[in-house]
Amino acid sequence: MAAEDRLNIRNAIESDLDAIAGVWHESARSMDSAVPGMPTRKALRRRIDAELERGWDLRVALLDQRVVGLLAMKPSHSVLDQIFITPTEQGKAIGGALVDVAKRAMPNGFSLRMDASNEKARRFYEKHGLKLLSEGIHPRTGIPVHFYGWKVR
Repeated sequence: MAAEDRLNIRNAIESDLDAIAGVWHESARSMDSAVPGMPTRKALRRRIDAELERGWDLRVALLDQRVVGLLAMKPSHSVLDQIFITPTEQGKAIGGALVDVAKRAMPNGFSLRMDASNEKARRFYEKHGLKLLSEGIHPRTGIPVHFYGWKVR
């Protein structure tokens, strides 16, 4: 059975949050680009709690009941804030399914910020219909970033 046939995407619940931090950490560590000052799992877990309090819409991708992906959105700001898939499950249509969830949740469009040197992410976003909007510098890390958008003018 293909991964997409075993995939379930739903709202995150409290018991998912540790696994979400693990997926985020593992996936970020495996990115094309170096992550300066990569936060620990514990730090990411604290950030998840803080972002949920600030209004994150957090979804999980489950494969055979195991958390393998996360999608964090700020629909009130039309922002796809985080999307990560555990490295062993990348390339199996899970990320595309999460982008589709974001498109349904924010039908008027959204933007995102990504590390400018992450070529794998760039190809992924462009494959899923997002366009490069602008370039800039990350406010916290100082690294070059690209802003992508879907249906953003």
